[in-house]
Amino acid sequence: MSVYKNKWTILCYLVVGAFLSPLDYFIVNMALPLIEKSYKASESQLQMVIAIYGLTYPSLVVCSGKLGDIYGRRRIFVIGLWTFLFSSLGCALSPSINFLLFFRFLQGLGASLLAPQVLASIKVIFDEPERTKALGIFGSVFGLAAIISQLLGGILLGLELWGLTWELIFLVNIPIAATCLYGVYTNMPKERIQRQGIDFWGIVLVVSSLVCFITRVVYGRGYDWAWWIFVIIGLSFLLLVLFFNYEQNREKQGLSVLLEISLLKSSDFSRNLPLILFYNFTAGLFICYPYYLQIHLGWTVLASGLAILPYGAGFFLGPLLFAKWNRKNSFWIQLGLGLLSGSFVLLALLFGNYDTPNSIMHALFLFAGLGHGVLMPSMMKESIGSVANKQIGAASGIISTVMQVGSVLGGGSDRNTFLQP
Repeated sequence: MSVYKNKWTILCYLVVGAFLSPLDYFIVNMALPLIEKSYKASESQLQMVIAIYGLTYPSLVVCSGKLGDIYGRRRIFVIGLWTFLFSSLGCALSPSINFLLFFRFLQGLGASLLAPQVLASIKVIFDEPERTKALGIFGSVFGLAAIISQLLGGILLGLELWGLTWELIFLVNIPIAATCLYGVYTNMPKERIQRQGIDFWGIVLVVSSLVCFITRVVYGRGYDWAWWIFVIIGLSFLLLVLFFNYEQNREKQGLSVLLEISLLKSSDFSRNLPLILFYNFTAGLFICYPYYLQIHLGWTVLASGLAILPYGAGFFLGPLLFAKWNRKNSFWIQLGLGLLSGSFVLLALLFGNYDTPNSIMHALFLFAGLGHGVLMPSMMKESIGSVANKQIGAASGIISTVMQVGSVLGGGSDRNTFLQP
């Protein structure tokens, strides 16, 4: 039985804080032309504005779940919010593109500390009957971010308040983060710090492996898949093997580990990870589709943002439907996969015959988003259901990492393709 009396208030502030990470991912893409104009930035610098966040966030998120286990989810979440708040201010006030890139790195660092703490807190705070609803609310945040980022980005970039344009997309993060900080400080109790060391070399190995893997996705095409790109690919897998062996040896010796190998040996947990990776490939849609509408069809930023709303609306409604309608988890997984895969196959066929999206295509985007929306919370519930509370931070970190790597694989290649001159 949960002892948290104000659990729903806590969840509200946690999910709003977690909302910042995907919001920033989606909204910055819309501001790239204005950033280019402001700094006279090169194509490679523009690519780095997106890529440095995309590299930092998924590379470090695997560590933040374990840090939450050791130092407390509240403490790590608050550190992430403060980091995100000040780095957002730094982005808006950056005097040069290099300063902007530095603060984007810090944004990725702050963002990596947020989502795993929310998923782990849901497992700890909520009992089984309420956990489904809580996961549905958490899942809907990502769909809401997809909707709001397109609308908010289009509106803010057109307002030019106080002579500011792209700076506003970073400044908007500050009141959101400040509100969450107040809510977490006043509602979420502190947790006891566990007496265990940090697996420093484990962190170095897994972060290095992820950085190498993601680098080849982001930069492979830009360097015409030069030989050293394939060396980096091989190095990423070598480092990953070394990491697993290193963690296994530490676990046998009874030392603290970043990743408990027993988690991955649990079929209830590990069998869901490939599917979680798969459905996050759709992140590329939020880059290539608005770009296609703006560059090839001549649509405005706001109009192209509105065109993606059917997917975002489905993505938002799906988790809420999952939370409201009591059905077996297997039903939601099959329904989500069917809607997501079937809709994209039909969309591919239609775009092969029609240049301009029509009402049927908009409806298919809605169904695809709905499929994504019901898959996300159902897979999270399936993954964390059998995980012990003492391992939930590490498990949440793994799930969040797989989600972000899927997003990078889906979105990184498209960014690389569509930002080429």
